[in-house]
Formats: sequence, C-alpha cells, structure tokens
Amino acid sequence: MSVLPFIQRASWIWSSEGTHAIPPAGQASPSHYQVRYFRRTFEIADLANASLVIHLSADSRYVFYCNGEFVGRGPAKGDINHHFYDTFELTPHLRAGKNVLAVIVLDMSRVAHRPALLGAPCSVMTYTGCFVLEGAVESAKGETLIDLQTDAQWRVATDYGHRFQNENTTFEGYLGYFEHRLSSLIPAGWNSVSFDDSKWASALVLFKAERIENRRDPASPYGLMPRMIPMLEEGAPQNFPDAYVNGGGEVSTEWKKLLAGHGEVTLQPGEKIDLVLDMGALTTAFPRISASGGAGSTVRLTYSEALRLKWGTPGATLMGKQQSLANLASHFADESTSWTFDRRGKVTGWCDLWEPAGREEIFEPLHWRAFRYVGLQITVGKDPLTLKAVQQRFTAYPYRVEATFKSSDAALDKIWEVGLHTMRMCSHETFEDCPHYEQMQYAGDTMITSKLAMFTTGDYRLSRQALYQFDWSRISDGLTQARFPSRLLQVIPAWSIHWITNIKDYFQCTGDRETLKDLLPGVRAVLDWYRRHTNENGLPAKLPFWNITDWCPWWPRGVVPGADTGATVIHSAQYINALDETAWMLRHLGREAEAAALAQEASELRAKAHAIFWSESEGLYFDQPNGPEVSQYGNAWAIVAGLAGERERAVIMKRFPNDAKLAPGSYFWWHTGFTALAKSGHYDDMPKHLGPWHDSIGYGLSTFVEENSYWRSLCHAWSAHPVLEFQQRILGVSAAEPGFARVAIKPHVCGLTHATGSVCTPRGMITVAWRIEKGRFHLDATVPAATPVQIELPDGWKHESAGGRVELSCALS
Repeated sequence: MSVLPFIQRASWIWSSEGTHAIPPAGQASPSHYQVRYFRRTFEIADLANASLVIHLSADSRYVFYCNGEFVGRGPAKGDINHHFYDTFELTPHLRAGKNVLAVIVLDMSRVAHRPALLGAPCSVMTYTGCFVLEGAVESAKGETLIDLQTDAQWRVATDYGHRFQNENTTFEGYLGYFEHRLSSLIPAGWNSVSFDDSKWASALVLFKAERIENRRDPASPYGLMPRMIPMLEEGAPQNFPDAYVNGGGEVSTEWKKLLAGHGEVTLQPGEKIDLVLDMGALTTAFPRISASGGAGSTVRLTYSEALRLKWGTPGATLMGKQQSLANLASHFADESTSWTFDRRGKVTGWCDLWEPAGREEIFEPLHWRAFRYVGLQITVGKDPLTLKAVQQRFTAYPYRVEATFKSSDAALDKIWEVGLHTMRMCSHETFEDCPHYEQMQYAGDTMITSKLAMFTTGDYRLSRQALYQFDWSRISDGLTQARFPSRLLQVIPAWSIHWITNIKDYFQCTGDRETLKDLLPGVRAVLDWYRRHTNENGLPAKLPFWNITDWCPWWPRGVVPGADTGATVIHSAQYINALDETAWMLRHLGREAEAAALAQEASELRAKAHAIFWSESEGLYFDQPNGPEVSQYGNAWAIVAGLAGERERAVIMKRFPNDAKLAPGSYFWWHTGFTALAKSGHYDDMPKHLGPWHDSIGYGLSTFVEENSYWRSLCHAWSAHPVLEFQQRILGVSAAEPGFARVAIKPHVCGLTHATGSVCTPRGMITVAWRIEKGRFHLDATVPAATPVQIELPDGWKHESAGGRVELSCALS
C-alpha cells in the first residue's frame, strides 16, 4: 500500500457489546480480562501475482497469525493518544487458495490497576477493547485485489480458556494478573486455515482509525502512530541448563533426558511432580511446555529471581544482612528470610497455571516472564500426561552489544559482563527499572540504561522513544511523570531533572537536533515548574510529590531530610545542573541569548546554594540549611553542580565518600558519586568503591540489584552504570561535540596495568588500548576517519589529531 495507513479507511472492531455495554450472558470471558478471537479468510487464485502488507494494532495486547503461523505480538507500549501500530510483510506467508488472518486480543481496560494487589499491568495504558487492521492483497501492478481492512466481514468469538489469577502475590501488583489457561475451552486450531468459523459472529464496527497527525475532532480515542522500535527478539526453544527436585534432590535419569532434549516423560494418573528448573542466570523468556494427553491435569509454573531461605540457616550463603526494611519496602516486607541460591530455599512469586486439554499442544504464556528459577509442579489428572519438551525462549529488545572492555583486573571485567546483562534484561518494549517486579520505565533508571545502551550497541531507537514518552507524560503543571507509560500517576520531581540529563546525553551521543528541538518545550516546562516552587533565595523548596533521591536506609522512603520543609542541597544542585545542561544544549542550537540567561541563573543560584549549605566546621555540605545531616549523595551533587570550588572539593575529599557520619546511598547515587570523584581529582580511587558490585557477583548474581539491602529487585537497571565508567573514564572516551563530531580521550589508570575496549558512536567504533610498561604509559587509539580528537595523557600532555590511528606514550610520575 503506497499511501499511509489509517486515513479514513479501516475501523476498530470488537464483539457485539462494543465499548459501552456488559457482554450478554455467556458471551463474556469468565475472568478479569476480556479476550477475543478474530479471523478473516480470503482466497488467492494467482499466488505469483499477489503481495500483502498489513498494519495492525489492538487495545490492549494482540498475538497475530497468518495461516496458522505466528507472525508477531504487540503493540509496543505507548499511551492512548500515542498508540503504536505494527507493520508486517505477509507475502511469504500466503498460499494459493484459502488463507486466514487470525488474532487473539486481550482487553485489559475493564480491570483497574491496584498497586498493592495484582490488577492490570501498570505499564499497559488502555481505553477499551478493540482491534484494527488495514491492508490489501495487491497485484504486481499495485492494484487492490482483496481489501482486508477490519470491518463487519471479520469474524469474532469470545475466549473462555484464558483466565487470569494472582495467587502468591506479595510484592505489589505492577505486572498484572498471570495466566490460568484451560486449554479444553480454547477452540482447537482456531488460527488455522481449515478451522470452521461459520458460527462465529460478525465483528461490530466501532469507529474509524485515525493517525495522530490527522486528529481534528476525533471520533476515535487513539492517535495511531508507527512503531518507533523494532520487534523484540524472540529466540528458538532452548533447554533449561539444570533442574532438581524441590529441596535439592537429583532429578531422575528420565527427567534429565527430557530436559536435555533427548526423550519424553509420561506421568501416570494421580502422579505429582515438584521440580525446580534452574537457568543458572536471570533471563527474560517465554517458558514452553510441549505435551500430549493429561486431561484433568494441572501444571503450575512459579517464577523467581532467587530462592527465599530463613536467616540463620546453617551453611547457607544469604544475600545482604538481616535489617529493618521499614524505609525500603512498600506494602510488604519479609525480614525473616533472605535471598539465596542455596537449593534448600523456596521458589516464591507469581505463577502461571495450565490445565491441558488432553490433545497435542504447546503451552507458552502470552507475555514473557523474568526468572532464574521456575518451580514446576504437576498434578496429573485421569489420563496420563506425556511431556515432550520443557524449555524456554529468550526475548528482549534486539540489542547487539558491539563494545568491548578488558583490563588487568578480572573483577572489573566481570562487572562489565554483569552490567551489560543487567542492561539487556531491563530493555524490552521500553526500558525497565526491573523485569521481574514492575517492568516500568522510570526516568532515573532510563538516564543510566539509555546511555549505557547507546555507548555499547550504537542503537538509539529505544532511547529516542523513551525521551518522547516522558515528554508525552507531562502533567498540566509541567513536570514529567516519574514512570511512563503508566496507568498510575507517579511524580518524582528529581526524575524530571534526570529526563533533562537523558536528553542531553542522547543529543551528545547522536547529534539529533530535530529530536532535541521537539523536546525543548518540555524541558522549559520542567525548569519553569522548579522556578514556581522556589523560596526567597530562588532555590527549590518544599517540593510537592514524592521527593525520593536514592534508597538511603536512613531516610524514610528515600527522601532527604528537609525536603518537606524547605530547600535541600540535593534538589538545589540538581536544578542548577539542569539549568547548565539546558544552556549547553541551547548553545548548540544557536540560541545564545536563552542559553546565556540560563547560565546566569545557574551561576547566581550556585553562589547562594554554596552560602546556605556549606559548613566550614564540618568541611561538608549540609543536606538542609544549618544541618546537622550530611550525606554522600548531597556532597556528590554539590561537587557535580559546581557549588564546591577547588578549595571545598579538597576539604570534602578528606571525609568523602566513606565517613561514618555521611548518610549512605545505594547503587544509584554512585552514578553521581563517581563524577564527583573525577571533578575532585580522585578518580583513580574509583575501583576502591566498587565493593557493592563485587559483593553482588560474589553472591552468584548474574545481574546487579536495586539497593544494598537485597530486599527486592535482584535485577535493576540503574545499578549497571559502572559500565559507563569503564568506557568514559578508564578508556576515557567522550563526545566533545554532539554526535561525536569531535572526540575527547582522557584515560584514567585506576591502579590498572592495562585496559582495552571500544565505544559505539554514530560515526563508527572508537577503540582504545593502553598499557603501562617500565614506568611509561602507552596508548593506541583508533577514531573514525575525519573525526577530530583531543587526547590527554595521564601526565597532562594533550595531543590533537584528525582521526584515524594514534599511538602516544608518556612517563608516569
């Protein structure tokens, strides 16, 4: 189709109750979500003269098939006014004669999201159940042969087999209900060409589909726009590397063969199985069971990042230490147990339930799951159940990590590996704070994961989508929401500041001026909100909403002392830094007057903030005026935002960052803390502060955790930021001009004897290798051709080049 789709052609469709009525008795899905099947059959006489491209979307989620073959699932997460559609080339799927397009759609709109209990997924924004498709079988000359747009020619049926439940839910309900599938109630072969849908009803036409740019007096709630990111990677079925009987015992030889893909297991009526499948590392995947028979059986799959075990269990390695979780947990906290990989531990968490139909079938949930462990419990019914395969299929955003890092310290290399795995596990249709508990895109986490992904993959699409999504999230007074897409509004003012940093990082990496221009009105709105919430000194004070800055165990819910009564050094410094970053972006757009005004505002506030928060007697910045509280995060921000001059930085470094009086941050604050070390001339100490990351790896984790108590999320995006330190400071690579039009290389030794690695840029890969031999520092760098580069060696000597390969050396003092 040569013209753009969804311009006064296709209509959204649903079943007979439409958008405004309760389905008639017996015509509703007997569960929390309403689920519908749709089919459209058509005949092709001349296959060689036929092609088909279709565009489709749904509210809330769809799985799409052509002639019984899986094609794709979606739509990507957006919001109602920015509702994504997908495009598929179906010509390879077509066949001569009868063909069918088939889709299953989950309507989540009728289920409220509830934070403390599972409801609908918080990250799936929804209005009403509906489905839309546009496309036509065309001839080689581009003539329309068969119009397939959604209308009353489509058939629809209610699903009764996909039900949903929230058993064992204790960790809040941001994911939504998990599945309870009764396969006997699913029409066998419903998506195949041979299926008879003659008794299915005609679909009800709801309203015309509209592209977002064409909305004037909208008849539809949705502003359709093309997907901004590629489809997620979905891998082939793979075996579980290990398994054991719940409690730690060995599985039978028969089960070992099944799990290795070399045999089948037939379970007899009444038999019960209680196994634990162990991936050996956290993954995001579709669990997959291939089976036959087993009518009346029940299969339960329970998903967990690690195992729960009581504190004090003899001989067990438990993560963290037993402590109060009052300031760290929400809704539910279990202080009596810890996470472990000891096989005596218990698999706890969300679960899927499956009741086989007794025929040949494959069970996969409609949405991927995050897990290291899967508890597999089977109770066989009246008929034997034959298991033919128990596997999983990996899925994530299709990043291809191209960057590398190796050093003389194997422990740093391991942090690199685990950090990248954390990034991948937190990247799907959006960036995610964590894949297991929330699957929510937060601006603070995204600030880190987005830059990490850009530097290591050179793929900027998910980063760009995130920037726009937070811009779309802005509430009427100007701030972005802290997480988006999100059904439940949450505002953290500092996360709007982190969004500005994310824009700056994206622009610095890509040089994408058009996106920056689009986002500048939102940036100005955030800054203006801060101006409206300042005290007599012009500093942010008594800010509304949730003012978390980091998970400090000394602070209630992460809120720095003084935030509810006046100004704080953290929020003041963050605002000042945002003014500077915005001024920098404006200068690169040639908007000198506006940039100069912001820089002047920042300069004046910087002097005021220093005078208010600096304590000469402490040699530190107070968290609030007159103290007495001081913190790691507060002093890091004072340094980064320039409140501290050279003298103050030298004084602070006598106690920073490990003085016992400084309120401790968790993993997140170190993203600022490492920059503070660099600005203070102490960056070579950076590896000494990586203890929390080494601890996580020492426990056997394959990802980095949310915060130091190890309470909840064992895979959390914001904790992967040391990867950036290795690239930007140990290798020393940064963009001196947007889009890496000019490059700076300033390596730090950090107690190493050698390091080598690379950074992805829009102009090509930058590689750096340095080594120390006989008291001399040797550097070998390759920069894309015609890319100016300035290299600063550890002795302070600077060298400029026009790109290509550069080899330099200097003596070390």
